[in-house]
Amino acid sequence: MPNIPYRWSVYCQRYTSITQLLATLEQQQLPAMKKKLIDLLKIAPFTYYQNAKTRVKRAKSKRLIQSYLKQADRPMLNIGTGVNVLKGWLNTDLYPQKPEVVYLDASIKFPFEDNTFDHIYSEHIFEHLYFEDSCNMLAECYRVLKPNGVMRLALPHVGFLQGLYNNQEDKVNKAYIEFAKKYFIPEQTKVVGDSDHYNIYVINNFYRNWGHQVIHSYETLKELVEKFQFQQVERKEVGESDLADLQGLDGNGRAEYPPEFYKVQTLIIEARKG
Repeated sequence: MPNIPYRWSVYCQRYTSITQLLATLEQQQLPAMKKKLIDLLKIAPFTYYQNAKTRVKRAKSKRLIQSYLKQADRPMLNIGTGVNVLKGWLNTDLYPQKPEVVYLDASIKFPFEDNTFDHIYSEHIFEHLYFEDSCNMLAECYRVLKPNGVMRLALPHVGFLQGLYNNQEDKVNKAYIEFAKKYFIPEQTKVVGDSDHYNIYVINNFYRNWGHQVIHSYETLKELVEKFQFQQVERKEVGESDLADLQGLDGNGRAEYPPEFYKVQTLIIEARKG
């Protein structure tokens, strides 16, 4: 073996073994197994590991879903639970943080039958989805809602950012800018020093940070939701709803900043399936 770094030595030995295995499969006329091995080799190890984990999570989630639907009188779906686990709801997340939370990927077909849930709730998840994935989520929410069921979405909105730009001296806006300077943009603060224009840095950070993809206004969100057949789209205040099941849901898992910041940045709508 040539004098090369250890990791390359291991790679060469592994590659030789794989080559020999492929040759053996060819000799034994096992083309299906050979093709499967080649396909596996095209997948990065971490990706393969993640796919295996996903299969395990789906199997576990299937059991949790069946158990919930069997006992729930009024099935309700919480998409993107985080730490805000809601009693009486089927709590789901792409990265479940608690054992009772079900794995759910909002970018693909939901593992539920049509007309399953009375209500759907999703808090500060929609803005993290690519546009096409957010469209999938709306289509799936409509499909799995029962007729006359209500979807409630909570997400940050452009109006909040417009307020930071046009009225940075507002008490809450000013406090948010100071908070963001300290916790979200310390590098800019260190370099820029004294400035009357930190609102611009804060706005830019808000658009780019935390995996944000699309920041809607009420008008664009209403327009998009209606494209997926939802009706009676209405704006709601934080924690408030005409429906008892949808009251007091918002902001319960948001310990990272004061509640007034959550309220000023959050747009909430409810929409009904006809």
